[in-house]
Amino acid sequence: MQNFILEGKKIARPVLVTLCLLTLLACILSCTLYREYTIHFELDPWEIGTEFLSLLFPLFVTVPICWQLYYERRDRFLTYTLPRISRRRYLVTKWCACAVSAFLIIMIPYFLSALFALYIRTPQELKPLPGGYSHIFLSLYAQTPVLYGLLLSVWKGLMGTLTMTFGFVLALYGSNVFVILTGPFIYVILENFFWAILGVPELRFVTAFEPTSLSTLAVPALSFTAGPALMCVVMGVVAFFFQKVKKRSIYLV
Repeated sequence: MQNFILEGKKIARPVLVTLCLLTLLACILSCTLYREYTIHFELDPWEIGTEFLSLLFPLFVTVPICWQLYYERRDRFLTYTLPRISRRRYLVTKWCACAVSAFLIIMIPYFLSALFALYIRTPQELKPLPGGYSHIFLSLYAQTPVLYGLLLSVWKGLMGTLTMTFGFVLALYGSNVFVILTGPFIYVILENFFWAILGVPELRFVTAFEPTSLSTLAVPALSFTAGPALMCVVMGVVAFFFQKVKKRSIYLV
């Protein structure tokens, strides 16, 4: 636990700054953007206000976090830890601190902005539902919006943790900080384009992160697992490439 707290302190400042700024921005947008839209449920302003996060979230969970591991490798700090702690224990502890940070960076702004949309924003008249209206988990969304907001925020936090792990893997082997910090974002953009070209946008990682980006009928259960599973495969391929092909070591001498 002591090592976990120490690793958390190393990235505490950029994580807290990012967390506060995202929370403030998400809450403001959830209480303002909806005024130009027709809304049917109390939680609609939340979806409208936080829509921008669906594309940019990989940057929010990698830039404030993964830079620190890159500099520890470049400055050979990782090598200096070898006599004091095992490799596996140190890296696992560091990943846990980074994972918790990434989870909070996404989950807290989303959930707090949902509460702001429900209880703080200026009320607006709810319009009748049009014919053929659909929404994922509609009963939960309409009847228990707080629970819906909490569950979806937790899920998004887990997706943020997975995305940060991609940047973490790049930081273990990469030598270019720009590639490390933007790699997950570029991957999500390219993967999004790839599945769109093939005509199966429901398999995108963005769809797993934001299931309301498609109509309900186009979001099967596979949408929640396909994107994350593919990212895990890509991370494994990247690690294998650096280890076996490029022959790069995590610990520089």
